Amino acid sequence: MDLKNKNIVFIILIVVFLINFRAGAQDIIINEIMSSNQETIKDEDSDFNDWLELKNVGEEELNLSGYYLSDKTDKLTSWQFDPNKDFIIPPGGYLLIWADEEPGEGKLHTNFKLSSSGEMIILTEPDGVSIVNQVKFPQIMTDVSFGRKLNKPSKWVYFISPTPERKNNLGISSYYWTEKIKFLAENKIIISLFLISFFIILVLLFSYYKTNKKLEFSKIKYKNLFEESPIGLMRCDIKGNILEVNKEMIELLGAPNKKEVKKFNLNNIEKIKDIWNNDFLSSKNEDIFEGNLEYTTNWDKKVFLKYKIEIILSKKNGSEIIIAANDISREKEIEKNLKYFSFHDELTNLYNRRYFENEIKRLDTKRKLPISIIIADLNGLKIINDSYGHKKGDEILIQASQILKESLREEDILARYGGDEFAVLLPNTTKETAEKINKRIKEKCKKINNNPIPISIALGEATKEKPEQDINEILKKADDKMYKDKLSEEFVGTPRGEIKAR
Repeated sequence: MDLKNKNIVFIILIVVFLINFRAGAQDIIINEIMSSNQETIKDEDSDFNDWLELKNVGEEELNLSGYYLSDKTDKLTSWQFDPNKDFIIPPGGYLLIWADEEPGEGKLHTNFKLSSSGEMIILTEPDGVSIVNQVKFPQIMTDVSFGRKLNKPSKWVYFISPTPERKNNLGISSYYWTEKIKFLAENKIIISLFLISFFIILVLLFSYYKTNKKLEFSKIKYKNLFEESPIGLMRCDIKGNILEVNKEMIELLGAPNKKEVKKFNLNNIEKIKDIWNNDFLSSKNEDIFEGNLEYTTNWDKKVFLKYKIEIILSKKNGSEIIIAANDISREKEIEKNLKYFSFHDELTNLYNRRYFENEIKRLDTKRKLPISIIIADLNGLKIINDSYGHKKGDEILIQASQILKESLREEDILARYGGDEFAVLLPNTTKETAEKINKRIKEKCKKINNNPIPISIALGEATKEKPEQDINEILKKADDKMYKDKLSEEFVGTPRGEIKAR
């Protein structure tokens, strides 16, 4: 390549560099200005000075070393960033400069102040001629800043809450409204009193509206309840006089007609007095009382009622009371059965294993010693089920449970422990007594005339005599003894002639 071509390439590189350099410079903008700072932000010496904020809107970091700032169009080089130091602004970053006429206070303190009535601010490149960015700002109120709008940087707005070195907020475009809002912010007590008064008025208006709506709703509610509700309803006064009942309530009480029901006063019904008392009568009108009540009506009908009582304020007749009731006798019966069978065996009606294990924990105390446990197992149940069917097997299980129950004392706890296995808990019972009970069970089995299927029960007992003994070990010991007894009385075959001990 000859010298001429080299010179051309060199010139092109210089031009490209200058273009890039200029393009980078345009990425610095004046972003926010405060020309009257009294209590917003302090400098290093804790002084409230005017300030302006620069922002790097480019994608590369920029160094402002050697750049100029000025508030005079005829003197662009009023104040310069020290050319011997770096002033790096990262992409999207900010740089805060104090305009306080005190350059000696620090490297970012200018030799000029900002005018609160408005003026021009100019940022110039290190050549002192090329203007990077300039802004002519208007009159700005004290402690209010003027900056670029967040979502539209070309538009400038006022900020009641300035954001030095932070992202700008929404701002207010009108000086008039900025002044009004600033006044409100500075007079919080007056505004608070105004808002409180306004809120009180709203509450009073709402209370008035609510009272009227409540009266209107009460009428509609009363009408709908009596005309459409499928549950029993009764209306009475505060003295307990029954004023009205619906058809469902008459049927629920078992009364012959409405006239007979209205003869009664709630104050005279003994079972109702637990509800209809002074506490209830002195309650607030908004209170609703709910609960369950089991009793026999004056017409000898036993019911379990789920009731709801509401006091309704009536201007014409004083306070009235609406009683809504539903018969939940069936639900209570189901609940009772569920509770029963959670601790009982459905086939034999004995306690189940869950109940037995709970009782072992409860009764395993020093004052219940000695505690004996008997484990019983019905012999040959599988053979009976296979030969005669499960229905017959269930009958034999019931017979076996009856034999065990009749052989025990009232305080003993008998449970069906498994399929063909039973367990007995005998608190305050010695080993000798437990053995006698086992003997009694064996004798009862022999006396049962149950052709062609005899009843045979394998038995094992064990006794806890000392507090340090583990009750679970006693249970296992009783089970082991039962198993040994079972082996000595193994049953085979199906008819009476074939089912025999060997």
